[in-house]
Amino acid sequence: MNKLKKVGLTALATTLVTSAAYAGELSVSGSATLSYTGRDSNSDVNPWSMGDSVNFTGSGDLDNGMDVTVKYELDGGNYDDYSLTLGMGDMGSLTFSGASVNAGGADKVKDIVPTAYTPVYELTDATDNGLATTSGRSTTGMWGYTYNQDGLMLSVGYNPTPAAAASAESSYGLSYDGLMDGLTLVAGRFDDGDVAENDTYGAKYVMGSITAAFQMTKVEYDGTTADQDATHMGVSLAVNENLTVSAGRLETEIDGTTEDEVNTGVQASYTMGSISIAGGFNEQESGGGTAANDVEAALFNIAFAF
Repeated sequence: MNKLKKVGLTALATTLVTSAAYAGELSVSGSATLSYTGRDSNSDVNPWSMGDSVNFTGSGDLDNGMDVTVKYELDGGNYDDYSLTLGMGDMGSLTFSGASVNAGGADKVKDIVPTAYTPVYELTDATDNGLATTSGRSTTGMWGYTYNQDGLMLSVGYNPTPAAAASAESSYGLSYDGLMDGLTLVAGRFDDGDVAENDTYGAKYVMGSITAAFQMTKVEYDGTTADQDATHMGVSLAVNENLTVSAGRLETEIDGTTEDEVNTGVQASYTMGSISIAGGFNEQESGGGTAANDVEAALFNIAFAF
């Protein structure tokens, strides 16, 4: 009987030691932010809101020199973005997206246009036309691999089953900044299974406190959905170490429509100690290619670091 007790206690102790060896700690971070989004199309909606997400992050080094990072987000009370990344040093990184996290591919280069606050196509409507992921991209169960070496960035994304009865999605992103000082060239492709092919390429140039970029994107649908050709450009200026301003324009030609969708915006951001203030104005004309489908949005955000 005593032998049985000893064996049982030994097994229990082994279990506890094993569990402790694999236990991990997660750091928690959040932010104190207040935002204003006033759209003339939603005049009866309260434009004020505050940040409501909490992020959990854990990481550790492996015996072989690699490292692992896991991230989770609670957003608005819901379990949202989460991912697992294996860092392999000079061999790059491998990421698995549980949900809502871009693991790699065209997303890395789909928008290189600088902005002081938010892109010109944001917060005016729910559809971001003219981007290299416009046709749709599922991040649930998505794999990604990214490699960086001597100014070259290569990123690949793959989702074997993005949705029921849907074809696999694959995407590629490439950037290179070793051609000349300040210049970065990018190219990307997203194949949305049997839905569409999205292609993009562009250039960004930094000269002192000025950053300028130009990007072109083409979305070709396999079915009857109208194809898109977009031209995106913008410039930002760091006035000083605290203040940055920017302006941008995204024009999207949609086949079969009488008007081009045009998104424009001016932004500014200012940091004062532990307080960051940003805002601006975004405007969309002929949304979806429909004449007189116009939206104006006034934007403001204040964040407190602590």
